[in-house]
Amino acid sequence: MTSSVDHLAGPTEAATPNLPPDADHDHWRGPALGYGLTLLFVFLATGSGFLVQALSGRFVSFPFYAAVVASAWFGRGPGLLSVVLSILIVEDVWTPPLFSLWIAPEEIPAFGAFVICTFMSFAWSAHRRKTQHLLETAVAQRTAALRETNQALQIEIADRQAAEEELRRSEALLAQGEKLSRTASWILRLPGGEMSWSAELFTILEIDAAGVVPSYDLLIERMYPDDRIRFEAEMQRALLARGDFSCDARIVVAGGAIRQVQAVGEVTPSGAMIECIGTIIDVTERRATEQALQELQTELARTMRLATLAEVAGTIAHEINQPLAAITANGGACLRSLTRDPPLLDNARDAAECIVADGHRAADVITRIRALFEKKEPQRLVVNVNALLDEVVELCRASIDRQAVTVRPQLDLELPSLMADPVQLRQVIVNLVTNAVEAMEGVAKPRRLTLRTTAEPADAVTIIVEDTGIGLPPGPAGRIFDSFYTTKAHGLGLGLAISLSIVEAHGGKLRAEPNQPHGARFILVLPSASGSADPIL
Repeated sequence: MTSSVDHLAGPTEAATPNLPPDADHDHWRGPALGYGLTLLFVFLATGSGFLVQALSGRFVSFPFYAAVVASAWFGRGPGLLSVVLSILIVEDVWTPPLFSLWIAPEEIPAFGAFVICTFMSFAWSAHRRKTQHLLETAVAQRTAALRETNQALQIEIADRQAAEEELRRSEALLAQGEKLSRTASWILRLPGGEMSWSAELFTILEIDAAGVVPSYDLLIERMYPDDRIRFEAEMQRALLARGDFSCDARIVVAGGAIRQVQAVGEVTPSGAMIECIGTIIDVTERRATEQALQELQTELARTMRLATLAEVAGTIAHEINQPLAAITANGGACLRSLTRDPPLLDNARDAAECIVADGHRAADVITRIRALFEKKEPQRLVVNVNALLDEVVELCRASIDRQAVTVRPQLDLELPSLMADPVQLRQVIVNLVTNAVEAMEGVAKPRRLTLRTTAEPADAVTIIVEDTGIGLPPGPAGRIFDSFYTTKAHGLGLGLAISLSIVEAHGGKLRAEPNQPHGARFILVLPSASGSADPIL
């Protein structure tokens, strides 16, 4: 076996093994695997050396350099182990004397060159490994940074798209709101005079937006001449005062039609410029509605006056009708008494006295109505309620007897007196008694009219009028006290309304409720002469 420097010295570079680019170099698949592969590489290098020597008769150091480079790729430990094993094998097997660790002097340069080349291969592979590791780390970091940047960019794009969508939605809502409210917005920048306005102003002015540049001159040209002067004066005042402005104007649109608008805005300084921001509201339909409403209110006031006159006339007719009916009945009785043979002078005298009393009662009613129009307070006198009820029964005796009604007085003999207007109170009780008698017309017997007085509640006098008639109409009981509400074929519906107003003017209460087993009951509560002015029912 020959040995020389030529065949010991070899190439200092070897091909980098084709390893996975994502290998962890110090701990690739575990330390044991790295050291095991190192032993395998050195074994293969030794076998390759023997094979080449057998074929060519010369020793080749290249397989050991390749084993060192491949082992160093798995870490510093495996690389150094490969260097040491390669040096020992070459020194023992191929460096004379063979199979001995002693080196002949003439072989030292060649062996030293092999050792140097071996360490250079290890250093080159380790440096290549470190460089690739740093490059992979940098690439991973850069990839992560790019991924984060891309995610942030995607979020920013999504946010911008959402903001743009919200802006489009807001603009659509604003445009729809301006269209529905007939309100247009505009802005004027001074001293340049540039002006811009919303699409609704084109609609209000009836101008085609295509190819038209908004301007202040175009706006005021559409105004009615007199209103144009007032609008410009208001704008000038707002510019000098740097404040708000408001002006009503008329717009002349195509065809000469007039539209009424309201301009509202404010002047705001913006650096060296001045901005006038305002709105123009089309109030044509609103003004027309207001005019129609005003006309309707005028017509309603006229109708109310007519209704009031009709109610007053009905009230007077209703109040006078009762004494006139009594006068007519008593007059007829007087004539019948005088035409008898011999004449019934006593009956005629009684009838004549009733006629006189009814005439006075009619005069009292007219006096009271006149006092009502003159806003005079009711006349307050001491009234004996029981005596007043007896008087009312006698006044209504003709209708009571005609309907065959039985009167059942249940009077409290110790009843306190009242401070009241006797004419008005008599009118209320007459109305209640008359209604009760009429309610029993056509009703099968018994027909009973009960008049009850009591001193309850305390400090008050209660008058109760009960009948066995048809009862109250369906619905709320308080409805029968409304003006013009009646269930009678020829009634005006004013009697109970007038009675309620009289009672309330005296500080009392009047209510109605069903009577058992049938009929109606009216309860009148008035404060006694020494009681409260507002008793509780």
